[in-house]
Amino acid sequence: MGPMRGDVLEQTHAAFATTQWTVLGALRSDDACERAAAADRAAAIYWPPVYACARRLVRTRDEAADLTQAFFADVVIGRRLFERAEAANGRLRGLIRSALKRYATDQWRRSAARGRGRVVPLGELDREDSLGIKGDSERVFDRRWALALFEEALRRCEAHFTAGSRAKAGHWRLFEARVLRPAMHGGVVRPLAEDAACSGFASGAEAAAAVQTVKRRFDAVFREVVAETTGDPAEVDDEYRVIRSLIEEQ
Repeated sequence: MGPMRGDVLEQTHAAFATTQWTVLGALRSDDACERAAAADRAAAIYWPPVYACARRLVRTRDEAADLTQAFFADVVIGRRLFERAEAANGRLRGLIRSALKRYATDQWRRSAARGRGRVVPLGELDREDSLGIKGDSERVFDRRWALALFEEALRRCEAHFTAGSRAKAGHWRLFEARVLRPAMHGGVVRPLAEDAACSGFASGAEAAAAVQTVKRRFDAVFREVVAETTGDPAEVDDEYRVIRSLIEEQ
């Protein structure tokens, strides 16, 4: 989506991470419902890279799914990995990856029994296996992690443009048609005037401005999502560059 420049990013309503990982802050809430919702949301974001890494550590898809479930049951939930995580320990990406590899080694040594039951919903395993991400377990984890953050940023950005009293659904439809679908699936991009009319814009110039608005918003949200996984504000720029480069490899 082009180079990012901090001076042109739109500000979002959510605060950037400073002294703690804001995406995990709610896990330390005094409100049980807020903690549970935060745990579900964190699991939904982070299970795909865990599963992708597990596929390189064990032989079959079922074993990878079992390892993913067991890791969340024993380490993420049982040992409260997210709640105990401290910003000073570094980037969340490295913390989870290292914890998973240690846990997989322990499981192999102990030949742990299967059948714990599912504690985290693992959706769309066929889709995960079809991604075809190449590399060793660490590289696969990092690339799927980057894609998970990218997908979370897309989800937040779409909600911004399609929900609420100031919804600009046409902006998002145009962005999907001219940026997302061509980038992710290829194909021929229609003339701007045609897409503009379909999305409710009076002219090609107005439509082009709308696409740029969504791009700026997405860039800001994507940076925000990455910032939430770093422990030190000084590391955000470097981690953002790493995540962007991993996405470009997809």
